[in-house]
Amino acid sequence: MTKPKYFVDVPHRYLDIPVPADVRARWHTWEAAAWRRSRHRAINNLFPPDQRYTVHAPAAMCPHHQESWRGYRNMDFDPVSGNRWPGHPGSPFIPVGRDLARVREERRCEWDEKASAQMRLIEDICLSGRSPQCDRPSPAGDGASL
Repeated sequence: MTKPKYFVDVPHRYLDIPVPADVRARWHTWEAAAWRRSRHRAINNLFPPDQRYTVHAPAAMCPHHQESWRGYRNMDFDPVSGNRWPGHPGSPFIPVGRDLARVREERRCEWDEKASAQMRLIEDICLSGRSPQCDRPSPAGDGASL
């Protein structure tokens, strides 16, 4: 017998706002993640929490691209160094203004947005069926890759 996949229950309310039925039905998608970010911004939270971990990879992705997708999902901002994307020691932490906590949050959000963009790009590349890196046969069935 196959174990059922574990899914977190989708809440009926998020930040004390009722979750629309269409958002509940797509809770683990990028569209629902965008809705959750908009709810944070609606209450004047300029630095919403990262939503990458709530999104599930499309089941049709090949193993190679799933691994790359998870790599970007698991790439986190280092609040100690405050390095900008891609987070190597060569990017200095040069604050603009006096509020270092705000600069750190701005960089964290920038980091999260760029990692999410890379995840969506990997999805698009893999699901297009034209990627030579895919670990599956081409959709044409002739074994040729573009």
